[in-house]
Amino acid sequence: MAYQFTNYQVAMGAFSGSTSTSNAWFVGDFRLITLSIQTSNTTSSATFIIQGSNADGFQVGDLGGPSLSTGWSNITIVLPGSLNVAGNVGRGLFTFDPPGYRWIRSTTSADPQTASRATVIFAGSSF
Repeated sequence: MAYQFTNYQVAMGAFSGSTSTSNAWFVGDFRLITLSIQTSNTTSSATFIIQGSNADGFQVGDLGGPSLSTGWSNITIVLPGSLNVAGNVGRGLFTFDPPGYRWIRSTTSADPQTASRATVIFAGSSF
């Protein structure tokens, strides 16, 4: 019988620092990825982009670093106001089954200070 495990990462938010692009998270061992986004009034106009990569190694240089988009593909784009009907404060939950990539990260159109007021959490469940 296989051992099943789950793990999560706060990609953006109060605990991830002030940045518009999160660190890459290895998701190659997961069968199911869930994404949670929660915004406030100050982040309601931000666009959130979820990106995936099939880079091989575990070195920062393999992924191009958070400031580079080389080797990253857009998985989905969450447009401003799409998280709720009113178009301001909202939250959304998205599932990727199966994910099909090794690395995942999130980026936003908001400036770093505003981005730190939104919370983006990835959760993974193994095979």
